[in-house]
Amino acid sequence: MINRLVIGLCALAGLGFTLAATWLLAASTAYDLGYAEGKAAAVNTCQQAQLDALEGVIAATHDLIADANIASQALGKTISARQQADAKTTKEIRDALASTAPQRAGCVFDAGVMQQLDTARHRAAEAAASGIRGAVPATR
Repeated sequence: MINRLVIGLCALAGLGFTLAATWLLAASTAYDLGYAEGKAAAVNTCQQAQLDALEGVIAATHDLIADANIASQALGKTISARQQADAKTTKEIRDALASTAPQRAGCVFDAGVMQQLDTARHRAAEAAASGIRGAVPATR
């Protein structure tokens, strides 16, 4: 009878040990899984924040590109207007000089030609002072 009692107690002790070991293993595994999930969630949050920041930079870059295109078109229009004004002034001066070409042989210039040259000089000085984005002066 004592042998059965000892065997029963040993069986209960073995079962208790097995249950305790199983519980410890399950608790450790659950902790590890929870830690891994928490770490993955933190990494995902960080990556999402970085992705949002990158998308903001991309959107800002698109806006800058659009602004640069608008400025480039405006600059092209200004350059074109400057070229047209310069071409018109050059034509006016050539026409004025052509009418008095025989007189210039003796370095005599008509007063109208001198006025146009003076006006052209003033316009050129204004253009040089205001740069390419300045207002295009009117020609006469």
